Amino acid sequence: MAVVVRSRFYPQFALVLALFVFIGFSRSYYFRFLTDLPPMVTLVHLHGLVFTGWLVLFAVQTRLIAAHRVDLHMKLGVAGLVLAVCIVALGVATVFHTAAVPRVRASGLTPPQFAVVPLVGITMFALFVALGAAFRRRAGVHKRLMVLAMIAVVGPAVGRLLLLFDVAALAPLMQPLVAAVFITWCLLHDWRKYHRVHPVFAVGGLAIVASWPLRTLIARSEWWQPIGEWIARQGAAV
Repeated sequence: MAVVVRSRFYPQFALVLALFVFIGFSRSYYFRFLTDLPPMVTLVHLHGLVFTGWLVLFAVQTRLIAAHRVDLHMKLGVAGLVLAVCIVALGVATVFHTAAVPRVRASGLTPPQFAVVPLVGITMFALFVALGAAFRRRAGVHKRLMVLAMIAVVGPAVGRLLLLFDVAALAPLMQPLVAAVFITWCLLHDWRKYHRVHPVFAVGGLAIVASWPLRTLIARSEWWQPIGEWIARQGAAV
């Protein structure tokens, strides 16, 4: 029986993406105890822990497929869904909390205005994971949706890196640009291996990149202002 050779792209991609996020949050989360930053509230800390678990699981799942352990990959997929639900719930709760914290952002957005930025990312993550679960028996679609779910939430890591280098004002440019770089890597992989671009990467990737300027437009719109203020009030009340 011929052995199916699995692509090394997905394990490599998962590792690079996980390392990128780790570096991005190294000062503000992973090595926070070495800085003079104030203690992190429990909610945000839980969000960070759960998301770290997702990063590890994401990398492990790609390795399992490369090692032909599809059976174990599917079993761990149940844990992945539980983690994804926790990430969405804690992520939304964290958005409500931070919307109530006075802070001047480099973009000029107030905390209530800025709330739409992470909310869109969390929504896209939830959508891609849900579709990935629905198409779990179609490997080609499933794996691409799960990759897009990760790219959809890479923005906060980009923002932390820019803060680290004191160039936070570049966030509106760099966040969609970094997402576009990761997506382009995916598209180039498809093109080199299959001589075509998979529509999941093409459509999903375009949606992620296009969402960034859309978030800013929504944040500055008049109709979002009362929604953002309501989110801030709810966050302050908890």
